[in-house]
Amino acid sequence: MSDNQRDYRKELEGILDGLAESIETATPEEILEDTQAGGEDSEAVARRVQETLLNAVKQFEQKKLQAARQAYRLHAPESELAKLFVAGTPHERRRQLAVVFRSKPRLAEVLTIQHRSFEDLSDHDVQAALEELAELGFLDDWAQTSRRE
Repeated sequence: MSDNQRDYRKELEGILDGLAESIETATPEEILEDTQAGGEDSEAVARRVQETLLNAVKQFEQKKLQAARQAYRLHAPESELAKLFVAGTPHERRRQLAVVFRSKPRLAEVLTIQHRSFEDLSDHDVQAALEELAELGFLDDWAQTSRRE
């Protein structure tokens, strides 16, 4: 890069760093005052910020899920993948997912089923959810229990 060319990326990073530092050192009252002085609705701004942060957390969690899937696929022998238990019929799969959610309520919260209740899930969505849980090892106990019965 020649000496005459501007480094826009570096300039933008400097601006963003300055903005972040300004926000970090400001009191809540100063932020509210600046928001109102700019003609913004502070409640709407708060909702947008919260939505942005929640989306960032979701994206981060999805990255962890994808990494876990990839690691499991790389380290699990094919025979292990074949042994994972997902029920055979749509009715049995729906029942299986309900049992898993009852036994591990946190999974129902963590599993990303946006804006839908359990009853509204398609058979395909139920099967995909069970396959994801199986890939992550959450159905191993179910498979062992079912084989004993």
